[in-house]
Amino acid sequence: MARSVVQRMAKNAERLIVYLLIIMMATVLILSTVELGRKIIIAMIKPPWFVLDLGDLLDLFGVFMLVLIGIELLDTIKVYFNERVVHVEVVLLVAMIAVARKIIVMEPEEYDPMTLVGIALMVVTLAVGYYLIKRATDKHGKTEKVEGPG
Repeated sequence: MARSVVQRMAKNAERLIVYLLIIMMATVLILSTVELGRKIIIAMIKPPWFVLDLGDLLDLFGVFMLVLIGIELLDTIKVYFNERVVHVEVVLLVAMIAVARKIIVMEPEEYDPMTLVGIALMVVTLAVGYYLIKRATDKHGKTEKVEGPG
């Protein structure tokens, strides 16, 4: 009996934490989207009007990609809250978006060649992992799931 009370308390604590994470992530996404809009407006109204230089574009793309990463993370948290599973495919997508963001905003000449090789290996590894997960999709369109605690 004491064990079931402890398990129930742990499950309730987990639900509260996940619910708070959803609220906080949604708040961050709203603020990030507002910041992206502000950056776009500022970039467009400074002289010369409606002309963005490469630095402005990279900055905007970086913020845009951060918002996309946040949306995917929010989706992962929501799925976990509802199904108590983590979809490996979504986690790989978030990682791929994060690496793509890094590649988009990076200045390759600022990195040593081994760092660039490491980033390239991450891209290949994530792509292969994503391919294998997609390939493992069963006949009903369900991907492999990893059971969460509880």
